[in-house]
Amino acid sequence: MSEGGSRLAMLARLAEAVQWDDAVRRHENDPWTYLRRKLDDVAEPLHRFKQELFDQARARLIEDLSKPVPPPGSMEAHREAFESLLTVGDFADLSFNLDPDADRAARLDGVRSVLEHARLLTLYEIESMAPELRSASWNRRVEEMSRRLGFDAVQKIVARTDMTRIHRARVARRVRARLKEYLTVARGAGALRDEITPFMLGRIETAVASSRRVLDA
Repeated sequence: MSEGGSRLAMLARLAEAVQWDDAVRRHENDPWTYLRRKLDDVAEPLHRFKQELFDQARARLIEDLSKPVPPPGSMEAHREAFESLLTVGDFADLSFNLDPDADRAARLDGVRSVLEHARLLTLYEIESMAPELRSASWNRRVEEMSRRLGFDAVQKIVARTDMTRIHRARVARRVRARLKEYLTVARGAGALRDEITPFMLGRIETAVASSRRVLDA
């Protein structure tokens, strides 16, 4: 599947997740379970899309490092591209090998080695870990997104409320509405954008992760 295909598939699954209209209600009767299941359906196209972004970013970086002199500002642009694609450890190793004062051949070999062995994790692999095994930077990003979306307040309500069917429906509606509003970052003029950068994808991942944490509370 092409990048456009994997990107569109990911956005289609997200669009389904934030819908709860008459067409959906004809086949579904629990908005909480439906939202949770549809968010899980994002996992496969997200992984494909993230792999494609990684492959493209790696090719661009190797191409620039192979030049006698990399274009001005290119290394910072590459760091930004990889920050949302790599684990904290792999990103630190990559950044070390982008030192402009390093030997050119050694720098290129180091980058190739790091990227060859890099672990490409999505929110689903990270969130499946025990909380204490998730990186502090990931938890900090998800918690920041949770506050931005107002989910920290929702989680407090869930924690102190007897979650009846009615309460679950209300919480699902709140999560669905806030997530839908935030995902407009991936749309332009009412249509899908032509491109989702690694930076944007990282924000989408933390938005989905914070939504799932509310539903799993």
